[in-house]
Amino acid sequence: MDESGIHDYLAILKRRRLPFFVTFFAVLTLSVIFTSLWSSYRSTAMVQIQQPDIPESVATPSGVPSASQIQALADQRINQIQQRITSTAALVDIITKFDLYPSARRSKPMTEIVEAMGKKIKLEMVSADMANPAAAQRLQSGQLAAIAFTVSFDYADPLKTQLTVSDLIGRFLDEDAKQRREQAAETSAFLARQVTELDAKMLVQEKAISDFRAAHAENRPEALALNQQNAANIAISIQSVETRIAEIERTRGDIMAQLAVVDPYSRVIADGQILTTPAIQLKALQAKYSTSLGQYGEFHPDVIKLRRQIEGLRSQMGQSPETADLNAQIIDTQTGLAAAETTLGPDHPDVRAYQRRKAELETRLAVASREPLRHETLKADADNPAYLMLVAQSNSARNQHAALLVQRTTLERQLAKLRQAIAETPAVEQQYAALARDYDNSQLRYRELNAKKMAADMSATVEQNGKSERLVLLNPAELPTDTRPKRSLLLAAGLFLSLVAGIVMIGLTESLSRSVHGTSHLAALTGVAPLVTISHIFTHDEQAAARRHQVLVAGLVSGGLVLAAVLINALVIPLDVVWSTVLRKFGLG
Repeated sequence: MDESGIHDYLAILKRRRLPFFVTFFAVLTLSVIFTSLWSSYRSTAMVQIQQPDIPESVATPSGVPSASQIQALADQRINQIQQRITSTAALVDIITKFDLYPSARRSKPMTEIVEAMGKKIKLEMVSADMANPAAAQRLQSGQLAAIAFTVSFDYADPLKTQLTVSDLIGRFLDEDAKQRREQAAETSAFLARQVTELDAKMLVQEKAISDFRAAHAENRPEALALNQQNAANIAISIQSVETRIAEIERTRGDIMAQLAVVDPYSRVIADGQILTTPAIQLKALQAKYSTSLGQYGEFHPDVIKLRRQIEGLRSQMGQSPETADLNAQIIDTQTGLAAAETTLGPDHPDVRAYQRRKAELETRLAVASREPLRHETLKADADNPAYLMLVAQSNSARNQHAALLVQRTTLERQLAKLRQAIAETPAVEQQYAALARDYDNSQLRYRELNAKKMAADMSATVEQNGKSERLVLLNPAELPTDTRPKRSLLLAAGLFLSLVAGIVMIGLTESLSRSVHGTSHLAALTGVAPLVTISHIFTHDEQAAARRHQVLVAGLVSGGLVLAAVLINALVIPLDVVWSTVLRKFGLG
Protein backbone atom coordinates (compact mmCIF):
# COMPACT_ATOMS: atom_id res chain seq x y z
CA MET A 1 0.00 0.00 0.00
CA ASP A 2 2.87 2.27 0.81
CA GLU A 3 4.58 1.44 -2.45
CA SER A 4 1.36 2.14 -4.27
CA GLY A 5 1.18 5.53 -2.48
CA ILE A 6 4.75 6.41 -3.39
CA HIS A 7 4.17 5.46 -6.99
CA ASP A 8 1.06 7.61 -6.98
CA TYR A 9 3.01 10.57 -5.62
CA LEU A 10 5.72 10.09 -8.17
CA ALA A 11 3.09 9.84 -10.87
CA ILE A 12 1.48 13.04 -9.65
CA LEU A 13 4.92 14.78 -9.57
CA LYS A 14 5.65 13.54 -13.06
CA ARG A 15 2.26 14.56 -14.29
CA ARG A 16 2.39 18.02 -12.60
CA ARG A 17 6.10 18.71 -13.16
CA LEU A 18 5.49 21.80 -15.30
CA PRO A 19 3.57 23.86 -12.70
CA PHE A 20 6.01 22.54 -10.06
CA PHE A 21 9.10 23.73 -11.90
CA VAL A 22 7.48 27.01 -12.94
CA THR A 23 6.53 27.76 -9.35
CA PHE A 24 9.87 26.48 -8.03
CA PHE A 25 12.01 28.60 -10.34
CA ALA A 26 9.77 31.64 -9.92
CA VAL A 27 10.04 31.57 -6.13
CA LEU A 28 13.73 30.71 -6.34
CA THR A 29 14.35 33.66 -8.67
CA LEU A 30 12.51 36.00 -6.31
CA SER A 31 14.52 34.70 -3.35
CA VAL A 32 17.79 35.16 -5.26
CA ILE A 33 16.80 38.72 -6.16
CA PHE A 34 15.79 39.41 -2.55
CA THR A 35 19.04 37.93 -1.29
CA SER A 36 21.13 40.03 -3.67
CA LEU A 37 19.31 43.20 -2.66
CA TRP A 38 19.06 42.62 1.07
CA SER A 39 22.42 41.08 1.93
CA SER A 40 25.77 42.62 1.10
CA TYR A 41 29.46 42.24 1.86
CA ARG A 42 30.96 44.18 4.73
CA SER A 43 34.62 45.11 4.92
CA THR A 44 35.97 46.60 8.15
CA ALA A 45 39.24 48.29 9.04
CA MET A 46 40.45 49.42 12.46
CA VAL A 47 42.48 52.56 13.12
CA GLN A 48 44.30 53.09 16.40
CA ILE A 49 44.77 56.49 18.07
CA GLN A 50 48.53 56.32 18.61
CA GLN A 51 49.85 58.12 21.66
CA PRO A 52 52.70 60.65 21.22
CA ASP A 53 56.21 59.27 21.10
CA ILE A 54 57.48 62.19 23.19
CA PRO A 55 56.52 62.30 26.90
CA GLU A 56 53.67 64.63 27.72
CA SER A 57 55.76 66.65 30.21
CA VAL A 58 58.32 67.43 27.50
CA ALA A 59 56.05 68.04 24.51
CA THR A 60 53.37 69.99 26.40
CA PRO A 61 54.52 73.32 27.91
CA SER A 62 52.92 74.81 30.96
CA GLY A 63 49.47 76.28 30.38
CA VAL A 64 48.72 74.07 27.35
CA PRO A 65 46.05 71.31 27.53
CA SER A 66 47.57 67.91 28.22
CA ALA A 67 47.33 64.92 25.96
CA SER A 68 44.90 63.19 28.31
CA GLN A 69 42.50 66.09 27.96
CA ILE A 70 42.91 66.09 24.20
CA GLN A 71 42.40 62.32 24.06
CA ALA A 72 39.01 62.62 25.75
CA LEU A 73 37.85 64.65 22.75
CA ALA A 74 39.47 62.42 20.14
CA ASP A 75 36.09 61.17 18.97
CA GLN A 76 34.99 64.72 18.30
CA ARG A 77 37.97 65.26 16.02
CA ILE A 78 37.39 61.90 14.33
CA ASN A 79 33.74 62.75 13.75
CA GLN A 80 34.79 66.04 12.19
CA ILE A 81 37.12 64.19 9.84
CA GLN A 82 34.30 61.74 9.05
CA GLN A 83 32.06 64.61 8.01
CA ARG A 84 34.73 65.76 5.59
CA ILE A 85 35.52 62.42 3.99
CA THR A 86 31.82 61.50 3.72
CA SER A 87 30.85 64.78 2.15
CA THR A 88 29.01 64.73 -1.14
CA ALA A 89 32.07 65.65 -3.20
CA ALA A 90 34.25 63.00 -1.53
CA LEU A 91 31.68 60.23 -1.94
CA VAL A 92 31.04 61.17 -5.58
CA ASP A 93 34.78 60.88 -6.15
CA ILE A 94 34.83 57.40 -4.56
CA ILE A 95 31.75 56.26 -6.51
CA THR A 96 33.33 57.41 -9.77
CA LYS A 97 36.72 55.97 -8.90
CA PHE A 98 35.46 52.42 -8.13
CA ASP A 99 32.39 52.48 -10.39
CA LEU A 100 29.97 51.86 -7.54
CA TYR A 101 26.21 51.53 -8.08
CA PRO A 102 26.45 51.46 -11.90
CA SER A 103 22.81 50.53 -12.49
CA ALA A 104 21.48 53.02 -9.94
CA ARG A 105 23.50 55.86 -11.49
CA ARG A 106 21.64 55.35 -14.76
CA SER A 107 18.24 55.87 -13.18
CA LYS A 108 18.71 57.92 -9.99
CA PRO A 109 20.25 61.29 -9.24
CA MET A 110 23.68 61.28 -7.66
CA THR A 111 22.45 62.93 -4.45
CA GLU A 112 20.21 59.93 -3.66
CA ILE A 113 23.05 57.51 -4.38
CA VAL A 114 25.43 59.49 -2.17
CA GLU A 115 22.85 59.55 0.62
CA ALA A 116 22.34 55.79 0.36
CA MET A 117 26.10 55.20 0.35
CA GLY A 118 26.55 57.41 3.41
CA LYS A 119 24.12 55.19 5.32
CA LYS A 120 26.23 52.16 4.39
CA ILE A 121 29.40 53.68 5.91
CA LYS A 122 29.63 52.98 9.63
CA LEU A 123 32.12 54.45 12.11
CA GLU A 124 32.28 53.01 15.61
CA MET A 125 34.51 54.18 18.45
CA VAL A 126 36.51 51.71 20.49
CA SER A 127 36.75 53.15 24.01
CA ALA A 128 38.32 52.17 27.30
CA ASP A 129 36.84 52.89 30.70
CA MET A 130 38.54 55.73 32.52
CA ALA A 131 40.02 55.07 35.94
CA ASN A 132 38.85 58.42 37.30
CA PRO A 133 35.05 58.34 37.83
CA ALA A 134 34.87 62.12 38.21
CA ALA A 135 36.46 62.61 34.79
CA ALA A 136 34.16 59.96 33.33
CA GLN A 137 31.09 61.76 34.64
CA ARG A 138 32.08 64.95 32.84
CA LEU A 139 32.10 63.16 29.50
CA GLN A 140 29.24 61.73 27.52
CA SER A 141 28.78 58.06 26.84
CA GLY A 142 31.08 56.91 24.07
CA GLN A 143 33.64 59.62 24.80
CA LEU A 144 35.50 57.71 27.49
CA ALA A 145 39.15 57.52 26.46
CA ALA A 146 38.71 56.60 22.82
CA ILE A 147 41.67 54.44 21.81
CA ALA A 148 40.61 53.32 18.33
CA PHE A 149 37.74 53.29 15.85
CA THR A 150 36.50 51.06 13.04
CA VAL A 151 35.26 51.99 9.58
CA SER A 152 33.02 49.58 7.68
CA PHE A 153 31.17 49.67 4.37
CA ASP A 154 28.46 47.42 2.95
CA TYR A 155 28.29 46.70 -0.77
CA ALA A 156 27.32 43.87 -3.13
CA ASP A 157 30.83 43.45 -4.58
CA PRO A 158 33.38 42.22 -2.01
CA LEU A 159 36.41 43.52 -3.90
CA LYS A 160 34.92 46.96 -4.35
CA THR A 161 33.87 46.90 -0.70
CA GLN A 162 37.48 46.25 0.33
CA LEU A 163 38.84 48.93 -2.01
CA THR A 164 36.29 51.47 -0.79
CA VAL A 165 37.12 50.86 2.88
CA SER A 166 40.85 51.09 2.12
CA ASP A 167 40.29 54.37 0.31
CA LEU A 168 38.20 55.74 3.19
CA ILE A 169 40.91 54.77 5.70
CA GLY A 170 43.56 56.42 3.51
CA ARG A 171 41.50 59.57 3.37
CA PHE A 172 41.07 59.42 7.16
CA LEU A 173 44.80 59.19 7.77
CA ASP A 174 45.67 61.83 5.18
CA GLU A 175 43.01 64.22 6.42
CA ASP A 176 44.08 63.77 10.03
CA ALA A 177 47.76 64.41 9.23
CA LYS A 178 46.88 67.35 6.99
CA GLN A 179 44.54 68.81 9.55
CA ARG A 180 47.11 68.51 12.33
CA ARG A 181 49.91 70.03 10.25
CA GLU A 182 47.74 72.88 9.00
CA GLN A 183 46.37 73.56 12.45
CA ALA A 184 49.86 73.59 13.99
CA ALA A 185 51.23 75.84 11.20
CA GLU A 186 48.27 78.22 11.28
CA THR A 187 48.36 78.40 15.07
CA SER A 188 52.09 79.16 15.05
CA ALA A 189 51.69 81.80 12.33
CA PHE A 190 48.72 83.40 14.07
CA LEU A 191 50.51 83.57 17.41
CA ALA A 192 53.61 84.96 15.68
CA ARG A 193 51.51 87.78 14.22
CA GLN A 194 49.90 88.42 17.59
CA VAL A 195 53.30 88.55 19.32
CA THR A 196 54.65 90.95 16.66
CA GLU A 197 51.63 93.25 16.94
CA LEU A 198 51.79 93.18 20.73
CA ASP A 199 55.53 93.87 20.64
CA ALA A 200 54.92 96.96 18.48
CA LYS A 201 52.14 98.04 20.84
CA MET A 202 54.46 97.64 23.83
CA LEU A 203 57.10 99.80 22.14
CA VAL A 204 54.49 102.54 21.70
CA GLN A 205 53.45 102.16 25.35
CA GLU A 206 57.06 102.28 26.53
CA LYS A 207 57.66 105.47 24.53
CA ALA A 208 54.45 106.96 25.94
CA ILE A 209 55.58 106.15 29.51
CA SER A 210 59.06 107.56 28.82
CA ASP A 211 57.61 110.76 27.34
CA PHE A 212 55.18 111.06 30.24
CA ARG A 213 57.95 110.66 32.81
CA ALA A 214 60.06 113.25 30.97
CA ALA A 215 57.14 115.69 30.76
CA HIS A 216 56.26 115.22 34.45
CA ALA A 217 59.72 114.80 35.91
CA GLU A 218 58.94 117.11 38.86
CA ASN A 219 55.47 115.88 39.78
CA ARG A 220 55.84 112.11 39.39
CA PRO A 221 54.38 110.05 42.25
CA GLU A 222 57.80 108.87 43.40
CA ALA A 223 58.95 112.53 43.68
CA LEU A 224 56.08 113.53 45.99
CA ALA A 225 57.98 112.96 49.27
CA LEU A 226 61.04 114.80 47.96
CA ASN A 227 58.90 117.70 46.71
CA GLN A 228 57.15 117.97 50.06
CA GLN A 229 60.46 117.98 51.91
CA ASN A 230 61.94 120.57 49.52
CA ALA A 231 58.82 122.72 49.85
CA ALA A 232 59.10 122.65 53.65
CA ASN A 233 62.81 123.55 53.47
CA ILE A 234 62.16 126.40 51.02
CA ALA A 235 59.33 127.74 53.21
CA ILE A 236 61.76 127.81 56.16
CA SER A 237 64.36 129.54 53.97
CA ILE A 238 61.81 132.17 52.88
CA GLN A 239 60.96 132.87 56.51
CA SER A 240 64.65 133.26 57.30
CA VAL A 241 65.17 135.60 54.32
CA GLU A 242 62.14 137.68 55.29
CA THR A 243 63.51 137.96 58.83
CA ARG A 244 66.84 139.18 57.46
CA ILE A 245 65.05 141.60 55.09
CA ALA A 246 63.11 143.04 58.04
CA GLU A 247 66.35 143.42 60.02
CA ILE A 248 68.11 145.15 57.13
CA GLU A 249 65.13 147.47 56.56
CA ARG A 250 65.29 148.47 60.24
CA THR A 251 69.02 148.99 59.92
CA ARG A 252 68.53 151.12 56.79
CA GLY A 253 65.87 153.13 58.59
CA ASP A 254 68.27 153.85 61.42
CA ILE A 255 71.00 154.79 58.96
CA MET A 256 68.65 157.08 57.04
CA ALA A 257 67.59 158.72 60.28
CA GLN A 258 71.23 159.38 61.15
CA LEU A 259 71.94 160.68 57.64
CA ALA A 260 69.09 163.12 58.03
CA VAL A 261 70.76 164.78 61.01
CA VAL A 262 74.42 164.51 59.98
CA ASP A 263 75.83 167.34 57.90
CA PRO A 264 77.65 165.99 54.84
CA TYR A 265 80.23 168.75 55.11
CA SER A 266 82.70 169.38 57.87
CA ARG A 267 82.94 172.84 59.35
CA VAL A 268 85.99 174.62 58.00
CA ILE A 269 87.52 177.56 59.86
CA ALA A 270 89.48 179.90 57.69
CA ASP A 271 91.02 183.13 58.94
CA GLY A 272 89.12 182.71 62.18
CA GLN A 273 85.70 182.49 60.50
CA ILE A 274 83.36 179.50 60.05
CA LEU A 275 82.57 178.98 56.41
CA THR A 276 78.87 178.76 55.62
CA THR A 277 77.69 175.29 54.71
CA PRO A 278 75.15 174.59 51.95
CA ALA A 279 72.53 173.77 54.58
CA ILE A 280 72.90 177.18 56.22
CA GLN A 281 72.93 178.80 52.85
CA LEU A 282 69.74 176.91 51.90
CA LYS A 283 67.93 178.07 55.02
CA ALA A 284 69.00 181.65 54.40
CA LEU A 285 67.90 181.51 50.76
CA GLN A 286 64.56 179.95 51.74
CA ALA A 287 63.90 182.78 54.22
CA LYS A 288 64.92 185.38 51.67
CA TYR A 289 62.80 183.63 49.01
CA SER A 290 59.70 183.81 51.21
CA THR A 291 60.25 187.50 51.84
CA SER A 292 60.87 188.34 48.20
CA LEU A 293 57.92 186.25 47.07
CA GLY A 294 55.63 188.23 49.36
CA GLN A 295 57.08 191.50 48.16
CA TYR A 296 57.52 191.01 44.42
CA GLY A 297 55.36 188.08 43.39
CA GLU A 298 56.10 184.69 41.85
CA PHE A 299 57.35 185.89 38.49
CA HIS A 300 59.77 188.59 39.64
CA PRO A 301 63.31 188.06 38.37
CA ASP A 302 64.78 188.13 41.88
CA VAL A 303 62.25 185.60 43.07
CA ILE A 304 63.00 183.32 40.10
CA LYS A 305 66.73 183.67 40.74
CA LEU A 306 66.31 182.77 44.40
CA ARG A 307 64.20 179.73 43.48
CA ARG A 308 66.91 178.49 41.14
CA GLN A 309 69.58 178.97 43.80
CA ILE A 310 67.47 176.99 46.27
CA GLU A 311 67.01 174.12 43.77
CA GLY A 312 70.75 174.04 43.08
CA LEU A 313 71.58 173.87 46.78
CA ARG A 314 69.03 171.17 47.34
CA SER A 315 70.55 169.12 44.52
CA GLN A 316 73.97 169.54 46.07
CA MET A 317 72.61 168.43 49.44
CA GLY A 318 71.29 165.16 48.02
CA GLN A 319 67.64 165.92 47.67
CA SER A 320 65.83 164.39 44.72
CA PRO A 321 64.24 166.63 42.10
CA GLU A 322 60.81 165.43 43.24
CA THR A 323 61.53 166.37 46.87
CA ALA A 324 62.95 169.72 45.86
CA ASP A 325 59.95 170.46 43.69
CA LEU A 326 57.58 169.52 46.49
CA ASN A 327 59.49 171.84 48.90
CA ALA A 328 59.28 174.65 46.37
CA GLN A 329 55.55 174.09 45.91
CA ILE A 330 55.06 174.01 49.67
CA ILE A 331 56.91 177.36 50.02
CA ASP A 332 54.80 178.91 47.25
CA THR A 333 51.62 177.57 48.86
CA GLN A 334 52.66 178.88 52.26
CA THR A 335 53.36 182.34 50.75
CA GLY A 336 50.00 182.33 48.98
CA LEU A 337 48.22 181.13 52.13
CA ALA A 338 49.80 183.92 54.22
CA ALA A 339 48.78 186.57 51.67
CA ALA A 340 45.22 185.15 51.39
CA GLU A 341 44.74 185.03 55.15
CA THR A 342 45.92 188.66 55.40
CA THR A 343 43.66 189.98 52.68
CA LEU A 344 40.69 187.55 52.61
CA GLY A 345 40.39 186.17 56.12
CA PRO A 346 40.78 182.63 57.50
CA ASP A 347 37.35 181.41 56.41
CA HIS A 348 37.52 182.37 52.79
CA PRO A 349 37.23 179.48 50.26
CA ASP A 350 40.56 180.44 48.68
CA VAL A 351 42.23 180.23 52.08
CA ARG A 352 40.74 176.78 52.63
CA ALA A 353 41.91 175.72 49.13
CA TYR A 354 45.46 176.86 50.00
CA GLN A 355 45.29 174.90 53.25
CA ARG A 356 44.15 171.71 51.46
CA ARG A 357 46.85 172.20 48.85
CA LYS A 358 49.48 172.62 51.55
CA ALA A 359 48.34 169.48 53.43
CA GLU A 360 48.43 167.44 50.23
CA LEU A 361 51.93 168.66 49.34
CA GLU A 362 53.22 167.96 52.84
CA THR A 363 51.80 164.40 52.66
CA ARG A 364 53.49 163.79 49.32
CA LEU A 365 56.74 165.21 50.69
CA ALA A 366 56.59 162.92 53.72
CA VAL A 367 56.12 159.89 51.47
CA ALA A 368 58.98 160.98 49.19
CA SER A 369 61.20 161.61 52.17
CA ARG A 370 60.62 158.05 53.48
CA GLU A 371 61.97 156.55 50.23
CA PRO A 372 65.51 155.15 50.56
CA LEU A 373 68.31 157.39 49.37
CA ARG A 374 69.75 156.42 46.03
CA HIS A 375 73.44 156.41 45.57
CA GLU A 376 73.35 159.16 42.96
CA THR A 377 71.28 161.48 45.25
CA LEU A 378 73.93 161.50 47.93
CA LYS A 379 76.29 164.35 48.10
CA ALA A 380 79.26 163.56 45.90
CA ASP A 381 81.62 166.11 47.49
CA ALA A 382 80.70 165.34 51.09
CA ASP A 383 83.72 165.33 53.36
CA ASN A 384 82.27 164.66 56.78
CA PRO A 385 83.69 161.25 57.93
CA ALA A 386 80.60 160.41 59.94
CA TYR A 387 78.41 161.16 56.95
CA LEU A 388 80.60 159.10 54.62
CA MET A 389 80.54 156.14 57.02
CA LEU A 390 76.77 156.25 57.19
CA VAL A 391 76.61 156.44 53.38
CA ALA A 392 78.82 153.34 53.12
CA GLN A 393 76.64 151.49 55.62
CA SER A 394 73.56 152.57 53.71
CA ASN A 395 75.00 151.32 50.42
CA SER A 396 75.98 147.99 51.98
CA ALA A 397 72.53 147.59 53.52
CA ARG A 398 70.91 148.52 50.21
CA ASN A 399 72.94 145.89 48.35
CA GLN A 400 72.12 143.24 50.95
CA HIS A 401 68.47 144.22 50.79
CA ALA A 402 68.41 143.91 46.98
CA ALA A 403 70.18 140.52 47.11
CA LEU A 404 67.75 139.25 49.73
CA LEU A 405 64.79 140.45 47.65
CA VAL A 406 66.13 138.55 44.64
CA GLN A 407 66.72 135.49 46.81
CA ARG A 408 63.21 135.69 48.27
CA THR A 409 61.68 136.03 44.80
CA THR A 410 63.65 133.00 43.59
CA LEU A 411 62.64 130.97 46.63
CA GLU A 412 59.00 131.98 46.25
CA ARG A 413 59.04 130.89 42.62
CA GLN A 414 60.59 127.57 43.60
CA LEU A 415 58.04 127.11 46.36
CA ALA A 416 55.15 127.92 44.02
CA LYS A 417 56.52 125.47 41.47
CA LEU A 418 56.88 122.73 44.10
CA ARG A 419 53.39 123.36 45.47
CA GLN A 420 51.97 123.19 41.96
CA ALA A 421 53.83 119.93 41.39
CA ILE A 422 52.50 118.56 44.69
CA ALA A 423 48.96 119.63 43.77
CA GLU A 424 49.25 118.01 40.33
CA THR A 425 50.75 114.78 41.69
CA PRO A 426 47.38 112.94 42.25
CA ALA A 427 46.23 113.58 38.65
CA VAL A 428 49.67 112.69 37.29
CA GLU A 429 49.73 109.57 39.45
CA GLN A 430 46.33 108.55 38.08
CA GLN A 431 47.46 109.04 34.48
CA TYR A 432 50.75 107.26 35.13
CA ALA A 433 48.93 104.39 36.86
CA ALA A 434 46.69 103.99 33.79
CA LEU A 435 49.72 103.89 31.49
CA ALA A 436 51.58 101.50 33.79
CA ARG A 437 48.51 99.26 34.15
CA ASP A 438 48.10 99.02 30.37
CA TYR A 439 51.78 98.27 29.99
CA ASP A 440 51.68 95.60 32.73
CA ASN A 441 48.65 93.99 31.07
CA SER A 442 50.48 94.04 27.75
CA GLN A 443 53.51 92.43 29.38
CA LEU A 444 51.35 89.69 30.91
CA ARG A 445 49.61 89.14 27.58
CA TYR A 446 52.98 89.09 25.82
CA ARG A 447 54.32 86.41 28.16
CA GLU A 448 51.18 84.32 27.66
CA LEU A 449 51.28 84.69 23.88
CA ASN A 450 55.00 83.96 23.80
CA ALA A 451 54.48 80.79 25.85
CA LYS A 452 51.65 79.73 23.55
CA LYS A 453 53.77 80.51 20.49
CA MET A 454 56.59 78.36 21.85
CA ALA A 455 54.08 75.57 22.47
CA ALA A 456 52.69 75.98 18.94
CA ASP A 457 56.20 75.92 17.44
CA MET A 458 56.99 72.78 19.42
CA SER A 459 53.72 71.20 18.29
CA ALA A 460 54.51 72.06 14.68
CA THR A 461 57.97 70.50 15.03
CA VAL A 462 56.53 67.40 16.65
CA GLU A 463 53.91 67.13 13.89
CA GLN A 464 56.53 67.49 11.16
CA ASN A 465 58.64 64.76 12.74
CA GLY A 466 55.61 62.48 13.15
CA LYS A 467 56.08 62.16 16.91
CA SER A 468 52.71 63.53 18.02
CA GLU A 469 49.40 61.80 18.58
CA ARG A 470 48.30 60.32 15.27
CA LEU A 471 46.08 57.75 13.60
CA VAL A 472 47.72 54.42 12.78
CA LEU A 473 46.13 51.69 10.68
CA LEU A 474 45.85 48.71 13.01
CA ASN A 475 43.78 46.24 10.96
CA PRO A 476 43.58 46.94 7.22
CA ALA A 477 40.45 46.20 5.24
CA GLU A 478 40.24 42.53 4.28
CA LEU A 479 38.42 40.99 1.37
CA PRO A 480 35.04 39.82 2.76
CA THR A 481 34.09 36.19 2.08
CA ASP A 482 30.57 36.25 3.39
CA THR A 483 27.63 38.58 3.43
CA ARG A 484 25.62 40.07 6.22
CA PRO A 485 23.28 38.25 6.68
CA LYS A 486 24.83 35.18 5.05
CA ARG A 487 23.58 34.67 1.54
CA SER A 488 23.93 30.89 1.84
CA LEU A 489 21.32 30.90 4.59
CA LEU A 490 19.07 33.18 2.60
CA LEU A 491 19.46 31.05 -0.53
CA ALA A 492 18.79 27.88 1.48
CA ALA A 493 15.68 29.46 2.89
CA GLY A 494 14.71 30.53 -0.64
CA LEU A 495 15.31 27.02 -1.97
CA PHE A 496 13.17 25.57 0.80
CA LEU A 497 10.41 28.06 0.08
CA SER A 498 10.65 27.24 -3.64
CA LEU A 499 10.19 23.51 -2.94
CA VAL A 500 7.28 24.18 -0.61
CA ALA A 501 5.69 26.51 -3.16
CA GLY A 502 6.14 23.85 -5.93
CA ILE A 503 4.58 21.14 -3.78
CA VAL A 504 1.72 23.45 -2.85
CA MET A 505 1.22 24.21 -6.54
CA ILE A 506 1.17 20.46 -7.35
CA GLY A 507 -1.47 19.83 -4.70
CA LEU A 508 -3.50 22.77 -5.83
CA THR A 509 -3.50 21.80 -9.51
CA GLU A 510 -4.17 18.13 -8.71
CA SER A 511 -7.14 18.98 -6.52
CA LEU A 512 -8.64 21.19 -9.18
CA SER A 513 -8.16 18.64 -12.03
CA ARG A 514 -11.17 16.58 -13.33
CA SER A 515 -9.04 13.82 -14.96
CA VAL A 516 -8.82 10.19 -13.81
CA HIS A 517 -5.30 8.92 -13.31
CA GLY A 518 -4.56 5.26 -12.59
CA THR A 519 -6.50 2.27 -11.24
CA SER A 520 -6.53 3.53 -7.71
CA HIS A 521 -8.14 6.78 -8.72
CA LEU A 522 -10.70 4.86 -10.85
CA ALA A 523 -11.46 2.41 -8.05
CA ALA A 524 -11.83 5.32 -5.66
CA LEU A 525 -14.31 6.96 -7.97
CA THR A 526 -16.38 3.83 -8.98
CA GLY A 527 -15.93 1.69 -5.95
CA VAL A 528 -14.97 -1.34 -8.19
CA ALA A 529 -11.38 -2.27 -9.09
CA PRO A 530 -10.63 -2.83 -12.84
CA LEU A 531 -10.08 -6.45 -14.01
CA VAL A 532 -7.09 -5.84 -16.33
CA THR A 533 -4.47 -3.02 -16.58
CA ILE A 534 -2.69 -2.56 -19.88
CA SER A 535 0.64 -0.63 -19.67
CA HIS A 536 1.46 2.17 -22.07
CA ILE A 537 3.29 1.02 -25.19
CA PHE A 538 5.79 3.67 -26.44
CA THR A 539 5.91 4.16 -30.17
CA HIS A 540 8.99 5.08 -32.18
CA ASP A 541 7.96 8.72 -32.29
CA GLU A 542 7.38 8.83 -28.57
CA GLN A 543 10.81 7.36 -27.92
CA ALA A 544 12.42 10.01 -30.18
CA ALA A 545 10.49 12.69 -28.38
CA ALA A 546 11.67 11.28 -25.05
CA ARG A 547 15.29 11.41 -26.18
CA ARG A 548 14.84 14.99 -27.34
CA HIS A 549 13.29 15.79 -24.03
CA GLN A 550 16.25 14.29 -22.16
CA VAL A 551 18.65 16.32 -24.29
CA LEU A 552 16.62 19.41 -23.56
CA VAL A 553 16.63 18.65 -19.86
CA ALA A 554 20.39 18.11 -19.91
CA GLY A 555 20.82 21.40 -21.71
CA LEU A 556 18.57 23.16 -19.23
CA VAL A 557 20.46 21.65 -16.34
CA SER A 558 23.79 22.71 -17.84
CA GLY A 559 22.45 26.17 -18.49
CA GLY A 560 21.05 26.28 -14.97
CA LEU A 561 24.44 25.34 -13.57
CA VAL A 562 26.15 28.05 -15.63
CA LEU A 563 23.50 30.54 -14.60
CA ALA A 564 23.91 29.51 -10.97
CA ALA A 565 27.68 30.02 -11.22
CA VAL A 566 27.15 33.44 -12.77
CA LEU A 567 24.65 34.37 -10.07
CA ILE A 568 26.93 33.09 -7.33
CA ASN A 569 29.84 35.07 -8.79
CA ALA A 570 27.70 38.20 -9.11
CA LEU A 571 25.48 37.98 -6.09
CA VAL A 572 27.02 35.67 -3.54
CA ILE A 573 30.82 35.64 -3.82
CA PRO A 574 33.26 35.88 -6.71
CA LEU A 575 34.45 32.54 -7.90
CA ASP A 576 38.10 33.63 -7.74
CA VAL A 577 37.56 34.46 -4.08
CA VAL A 578 36.03 31.02 -3.58
CA TRP A 579 38.97 29.45 -5.34
CA SER A 580 41.48 31.45 -3.25
CA THR A 581 39.62 30.51 -0.10
CA VAL A 582 39.66 26.84 -1.03
CA LEU A 583 43.38 26.98 -1.76
CA ARG A 584 44.06 28.62 1.59
CA LYS A 585 42.00 25.97 3.32
CA PHE A 586 44.19 23.27 1.83
CA GLY A 587 47.40 25.24 2.33
CA LEU A 588 47.95 25.77 -1.40
CA GLY A 589 47.35 29.54 -1.53
